[in-house]
Amino acid sequence: MTFNSVQSNEHILNTVNTLFVISAIMVPLLLVSVNYSAIEDFYKFSVPLNSLELSKDFQDTPEQFERTKYLKDSTCFTTPSMNEFCYEKPIIRDGATTSWLVGNAVGFDGGEVHFDKVNPGTSYFTMQNIKEIEDDSALITFGDRDGKVTGSFFTSSEDFEFTTTVNKFDRFVSHCNDEDGTNVLVIQYLGIQRVDDVDFFVTWHISADLENPIACEYPEIIQHSMGHDFGI
Repeated sequence: MTFNSVQSNEHILNTVNTLFVISAIMVPLLLVSVNYSAIEDFYKFSVPLNSLELSKDFQDTPEQFERTKYLKDSTCFTTPSMNEFCYEKPIIRDGATTSWLVGNAVGFDGGEVHFDKVNPGTSYFTMQNIKEIEDDSALITFGDRDGKVTGSFFTSSEDFEFTTTVNKFDRFVSHCNDEDGTNVLVIQYLGIQRVDDVDFFVTWHISADLENPIACEYPEIIQHSMGHDFGI
C-alpha cells in the first residue's frame, strides 16, 4: 500500500468520524426540538381543548326537542357521538338563512344553524371560502382579511391562510371569542342540504368555555382542534 493510499484512507476515516460526531450531536438536538414543540402544543392546545365545556346559556328541554322532531319538514340527524339533533326548515331570505338546533344531549344548548348557498360559495368567521367537493365533503380555506380579521371577537393580528377538506360532522374551533382564550366558537359541518331546490352548505356553531385558557394563535388553534371530539 502506498503512502498516498494510507493518507487517503485516514482522511476518509476522519471524515466519517467527524460526520458521526456531528450526527450524534445534531440528532438528539433535533429530537429534543421536535419533542419540545409537541409538548408545547400539548399544553397550549390539547389540554385547553380537553377542558372545553359547551355553552349552557339556553338549554333545550325534552319537550322542545320532541316538538321540533315531529314538525313537518324538520331535519334530524345523529352525530358520531350518538347525540340526536333536529332543526326546523329555515326560512329562505336574501341575506343570512338560519335555523335553531335542538337536541337530546344534556348539558349544552343547540346553537345556530347556518345555511349558505353552495354557489357561488360563502365565507364567514375565519372561513374565507367553502367549496363543494363531493358526497357532502367541502374544501374550506381559512384565513384573515388583509391582516385584520373582521369582527371584535377575533384576536388574530397576523396574516394566515390554509386550506383543508372537511367531511360531514367534522368539527373545529373557528376563533376565540375573547382575548384571554377562555371562550371560543365551535363549528360543526353538517354537509349539503337542498332547500326549495337550492343547495346549501349547512354548519352550526355554539360557543364554549375553557377552564384552561387556550392560545389564540392562528391558524394553529383551528388546526389543533380538527378531529377533537367536543362531546357533540
